[in-house]
Amino acid sequence: MKLQILILIGIFLILFSSSSVFSEIYLWNEVIVDNSTQTVDFHGYYQFLDTSASDIGSGVDTPITFVYHTQSLPLDLTPDGATFGEIDYCNLTTSHTKNIYGTTFVAFEGFSGGQLLNTTLEETNISFVSGINDGKITINLRDKDSVVVDMKCHYTTTDGLYENNILGGDFKTYMSSYECSQCKDYSLEQLSNMAQRNENMTANQVSVYFAIQKVVNFNWQIWLIVSWIIKIGMILVAVGLIFASVYYFYVFFSNIGREMSQ
Repeated sequence: MKLQILILIGIFLILFSSSSVFSEIYLWNEVIVDNSTQTVDFHGYYQFLDTSASDIGSGVDTPITFVYHTQSLPLDLTPDGATFGEIDYCNLTTSHTKNIYGTTFVAFEGFSGGQLLNTTLEETNISFVSGINDGKITINLRDKDSVVVDMKCHYTTTDGLYENNILGGDFKTYMSSYECSQCKDYSLEQLSNMAQRNENMTANQVSVYFAIQKVVNFNWQIWLIVSWIIKIGMILVAVGLIFASVYYFYVFFSNIGREMSQ
């Protein structure tokens, strides 16, 4: 039983350590349609939490890049004379909650990292009113930093919000990770295959552990049976020796009695 517990703990630690190196940047994206302002907002939220073993997130910048794109503005949604209007402008805004750390390292509440000196809010706002617009914005994050990004486009009528199901502008996000400095050298398919191979290796290792456990349990049962056979045999030998001793003394005293009677 103790060996089983140790094996399960080992497997748990392997799985935990393999999963703990994933995504240091937590994010989500959504599309928000607002009838009151006649806008469609391509919204994103990103937060960086340092999980690196060396705890460098408070001292080293982690860049996150937003590559934005808009349709050709103003974009006519009603070429057939209907009432869908047009997309007349788009706004790209970023709001970066930035933590400023000192160079002195302290330890508090079990966390070791750079000393937090201040927190500020940095914002950018870019308006697009004509043509196709492409570009990128790079923001450097440190531990516990967060970024809110919105590409918000205005529709001249609410009908255009739904009938054409079109985004006037959006953005793509590119980021890196401390724990995988060479990930950029591989494609997503290669990384997926590597992850699958690691999962297969883990499954094979687990099966080997259970196979060893079965062998150990089997050998333990065999040794337990043999030990009981030896114990029972020793008891039988001891009982036999007792009876043999009694018989020996019986014969010995019988012979003495016959000799004395003669």
